[in-house]
Amino acid sequence: MHFNISLHNIFNKKNKFTSIFSYYKPISKNKNVELELVYTNFTLFKLEIDLHFVARDHAGVLFGLNLFGYEGTFKIYDSRHWDYKNWCWEKPNKNNF
Repeated sequence: MHFNISLHNIFNKKNKFTSIFSYYKPISKNKNVELELVYTNFTLFKLEIDLHFVARDHAGVLFGLNLFGYEGTFKIYDSRHWDYKNWCWEKPNKNNF
């Protein structure tokens, strides 16, 4: 399920993006939690909820809220990639770094 409602700033002449705060921590072998606060002049308002637990790279839960350009996001996601051909998580490849 993906829900996104947003209102873009039609008056901005040049997009601006600034990272204010970022926090990342593994919470298990394949799961991670991430908090982030950024500023962008492109969006005035956005509410986003994304719930995908399988069949997607970095599947998980995302909640995001943007008010007048300040956007906070909270994610709990899986660090693995999805193998669409075999319909399962990809197996780690020892040759990849």
